[in-house]
Amino acid sequence: MGIRAKLFAAFFAIVCFGSIPLWAENPVKEKQDRFSLAVECIKRFEGWHSSRHYPYVGWGHCLQPGEKYSAHTMTRQQADELLRKDLRKFCAMFRQFGKDSLLLSEISDKR
Repeated sequence: MGIRAKLFAAFFAIVCFGSIPLWAENPVKEKQDRFSLAVECIKRFEGWHSSRHYPYVGWGHCLQPGEKYSAHTMTRQQADELLRKDLRKFCAMFRQFGKDSLLLSEISDKR
């Protein structure tokens, strides 16, 4: 993903996340809404990766050593679950940045 695409994704995420009210009654539900919004944003701008995008599969998952995922056999449901797993992992990595951890997770290179 190029620098222009990352900047565009960051700008888009800021605009989208800015439209969510910060005074929501249930902070857990607000976090779930932001997470779901981030997943949809990634799906839209990352796009589907087929076998010609190797080593990326699904919605932009970069294959790691030892992983056996295949772009030929992966369903969209499996790719969605893998995307959510990756995003949760990167949110945990960036947790030290507080509320910006989701944004940083979304624009990280994921290698």
